[in-house]
Amino acid sequence: MKKRVAVMSFLVICLTFVSYVYLNKDDKKSEEKEDIYLKTVVFKDEDNELIPVSINFHSQVELEQEVRNRINLMKSDELKRYGLYPVLSKDLEVLSVGLENKVLTLNLNDQIVANKDDMSILEALTFTMTDYDNIDRLKIQINGKDISHLPNSTIPVSSLTKNLGLNNFVETSSILHETIPVMVYNEKVIHQYSYYIPTTIRIDENDSVNEQVKTILSQIQGKIQVVDTSLKNGVLTVKLGSNILLDNEKIDQTLEDLIVLSLSSLKGVKDVKIKINNEDVRTKKTSIIEYNFIKI
Repeated sequence: MKKRVAVMSFLVICLTFVSYVYLNKDDKKSEEKEDIYLKTVVFKDEDNELIPVSINFHSQVELEQEVRNRINLMKSDELKRYGLYPVLSKDLEVLSVGLENKVLTLNLNDQIVANKDDMSILEALTFTMTDYDNIDRLKIQINGKDISHLPNSTIPVSSLTKNLGLNNFVETSSILHETIPVMVYNEKVIHQYSYYIPTTIRIDENDSVNEQVKTILSQIQGKIQVVDTSLKNGVLTVKLGSNILLDNEKIDQTLEDLIVLSLSSLKGVKDVKIKINNEDVRTKKTSIIEYNFIKI
């Protein structure tokens, strides 16, 4: 009997070991399958609002190929089921890609103007192509020739920097240079999916940080009360009124995300602290805020 029990125990141990190895092997396979390499592309909804979307491209490739991949996706109908439509013409072709002195040159065919919504096209291309650390400006060519404007936009292509933003309704270049651009995020439900949509607004560069914060937050929710603000070593601390707290004395997660994303667009701001009644009410770090992620 003891011998039988010993044999059974040995078999159980072996089975456990094999199961452990098998499960760990599956876990490793699962981890290998879930390579994460998020990049942003831009689509539009039925109201022609531009929506940045995070897509997992799974692996990093050479810059030229990645540029082509992102543009190919932005001219596709692949996200229609999510209420998102292509910004670029399906016949748009990337003829060549070049990078020199932090300027990315996109040489495209003449289908760049096929959709006749040049402002949206410029914003979408600039937003996606300048989100690399080594790229500060986008230069566009058509069939190898430099251009100064697209036919249906007064924005000169020389202004295609990160500051252009999305859903920017300012067409006068002088205003672009006289004010500070910031991105204000709001929530919008499209086809039962919730998206955070940024709008570029311009604020007076001579305003105090407190006034700039008030201007931004008023665009998110009118009842947000700004008690005090301070900016030190890249950390913006914002003290807000308690009227925005929920019954559980916490801030709504969506509202927190919108506040942090919007205030992070202020020049010199690397992180945001939100305090109410002198207590920190942030629930997660700025660096881990993910939004508009779509798995394809």
